[in-house]
Amino acid sequence: MRKTFDAELQELNYEMINMSAAAEDAIDVVTESLSSSDDAAAKAAIEMTRSMDQMERDIENRCLRLLLQQQPVARDLRTISAALKMVTDLQRIGDQCANIAEISLLLQQQKQDRTLLDIRTMSQKASVMVKRSIFAYVNRDDEAARAVIALDDEIDEFFRTIKGELVELIVENREAADQAIDLIIIAKYLERIADHAVNIAQWAIFCVTGALVG
Repeated sequence: MRKTFDAELQELNYEMINMSAAAEDAIDVVTESLSSSDDAAAKAAIEMTRSMDQMERDIENRCLRLLLQQQPVARDLRTISAALKMVTDLQRIGDQCANIAEISLLLQQQKQDRTLLDIRTMSQKASVMVKRSIFAYVNRDDEAARAVIALDDEIDEFFRTIKGELVELIVENREAADQAIDLIIIAKYLERIADHAVNIAQWAIFCVTGALVG
């Protein structure tokens, strides 16, 4: 019975890695869509996130089966509980990537300015946070997870800077308001992606130590 349970746990780990890879790919492609006048990357990002819905359901079902098969020991229970929480964060990362891609399509024909360059940089930093948080979970590396959490302040500062620039732009040039609002929304989605990376990092720490970091 335990051997079957361990095999199921390993399958859960594989499924988490696959969904994490899908989230990483979506962020990479949506970052590319912000750097390109070609709408193919944005459309690809939207398409990629659709498969994550089924991944989420599959992982949730496996977690429930594991909980019902036998009473897991403490470490197993931490792994399953963390997976149930993390899968929600991964799904939301996918949703936010799709939302950014939708807005990116609207921006394709508009002038590329300094603010958009800042948003690209913010997107790259958020991507790094997601990748490192996933690395921390897969490798059960709580130090790597703590490093991800420390990066969140940089993302928050980027958001404040970008928002401030765009609010000034709206005040000075009402004709630029629509584009400025779109860019603020993108920046807010990126901030949320970073927050989800922090959540994943916190659950990675929980897997290793059993402590909830808030």
